[in-house]
Amino acid sequence: MPVSIDIIPFSDSLELYGEPDFSSAFSLAGHVSISLSPPSFMFQRRRSTTRVLMQSLTVTFEGQSEIITPDIGYAPLRLCSITRELVNEPVDLSNEGREDFNKPCSWNVIFDIPIPGWLPTTSTYGDRSAVEAGTRYALYATATFTYLEDGSSSIFSNFCSPFSCRTHTINAPRCPVTLARLAEVPSASSSSSSTSVFPMALFTVDVQSGQDDTETGTTAIPPEILKKIQVVASIPNAVTLDEISVPLILRLQGNELDGSQQERLRITDFTVDVEQIETYRSTTPLDYIARCMVPPRAQQPPSFPLRKAHPVHTLYEVGLLMTPYPSKSTSTRSFSLFDPSNSAKYVISGDGRVFVHDSPRGDATTRSPSETWYVLEANVPLAPEPHQSDWAGLRSRRISENTPLFNVCHMMHIALRCVYEQPDGEAVSERLHFSLPMQHVRVAVPLINPSATDRTIVDAMELQKSAPYSQSLPAYSQLFYSNGERKIDYSTPLPLYEPPPSASSSSSFTPDHSDNDRKSIS
Repeated sequence: MPVSIDIIPFSDSLELYGEPDFSSAFSLAGHVSISLSPPSFMFQRRRSTTRVLMQSLTVTFEGQSEIITPDIGYAPLRLCSITRELVNEPVDLSNEGREDFNKPCSWNVIFDIPIPGWLPTTSTYGDRSAVEAGTRYALYATATFTYLEDGSSSIFSNFCSPFSCRTHTINAPRCPVTLARLAEVPSASSSSSSTSVFPMALFTVDVQSGQDDTETGTTAIPPEILKKIQVVASIPNAVTLDEISVPLILRLQGNELDGSQQERLRITDFTVDVEQIETYRSTTPLDYIARCMVPPRAQQPPSFPLRKAHPVHTLYEVGLLMTPYPSKSTSTRSFSLFDPSNSAKYVISGDGRVFVHDSPRGDATTRSPSETWYVLEANVPLAPEPHQSDWAGLRSRRISENTPLFNVCHMMHIALRCVYEQPDGEAVSERLHFSLPMQHVRVAVPLINPSATDRTIVDAMELQKSAPYSQSLPAYSQLFYSNGERKIDYSTPLPLYEPPPSASSSSSFTPDHSDNDRKSIS
């Protein structure tokens, strides 16, 4: 066919900055290349002039999610479908004057599509045997042409013209687009921890008691004693996928305990674990559909099939494959991200009586409440590489995100072991459990934890950029707020005011010849 179209975006990847925002959008630009080449026939010495009338040209950005799990089966969803008309009226295209050129004539039609800021990132998940399942995006283009009668024609074309359709619709090859979400790294002055890229977040913990596994008896620590323990935990408000350790700070206080209880209660050790929880859904929550404006049911499969559906969808539609558990709509996979080469147990030095506070002067001076906190600090190691696999493939770290069919969340589980000596001399123990929500993110440049000096610095050239200018131009969200107000970086102080040198001189102009003297000095 003498007419062909191709989609050429300025970049095959789009970086979304910040948290998913339902009111923001990012630009995906490029052009559709239209190529017109004259047909050549065996008995024709000179190539004929080709003229076509381009009636319409559309480009569509479409996203889809598909999950395949052993228990809930196959579930598809169209995330978005954004179409732009690039031609408002018919356009006459011709290669007149360039018939004998070996290269076809080309025209480029620019497009710019706003991409919603809530869209999930491109990723692969689900059954590891279904390598193409997950969240994917692509650009599609369709053009309608009418061939016009112009120039010399061959015997073969005249014979076939009554049987050929003069209006043709052609599609461009599918153009995949990768969406990646990047977190905005705060300035160095806003971070309160030297071992964390992001600032620390404080959590006032509501601990839950549980019987210690090492204790076989039924005797437990009196609840009224455990309720008097106050715990404040601090972890970074975000952890990058490049960090291999997470700083943890625990502050313990028991001011409401009397002197006897402070002597008998000990904290001997604590354990830490970081868990990644993946949830697969066969149906989309109604609140998510309302907030994200997902296409309605009439535009969802099977009423309106996906453009690039997984091959397994045909087996489910014809009934060759059935959902094992029709009443089940969710499937969960969870695993630990803790480095298996390290112990998850941290032993507290000393006798463990962290709630006994002696006066530094040795007298009966009462300490202030800020001085009675017992602080525990630790760097929790994370596995740098996945070391286990299951039905969904390798247990790799992912960013924390909530998508219509796939959800990833991270939790840090902490257990404090408490030992209490009862008045009769018997020692009982319990563990105080609590969990902290974590946020795992991806940043534009791999950041190395300052405490991990033995790590190899990743070459910045290995990082794929969405465009050549992405290294110098910041994202819109880094310069402006959502309401359009410009952000001001207060971390950079303004220079001190200094009066001008001529402030004390008179207002009349007097020539100054001292500059000539300075020029003569070598």
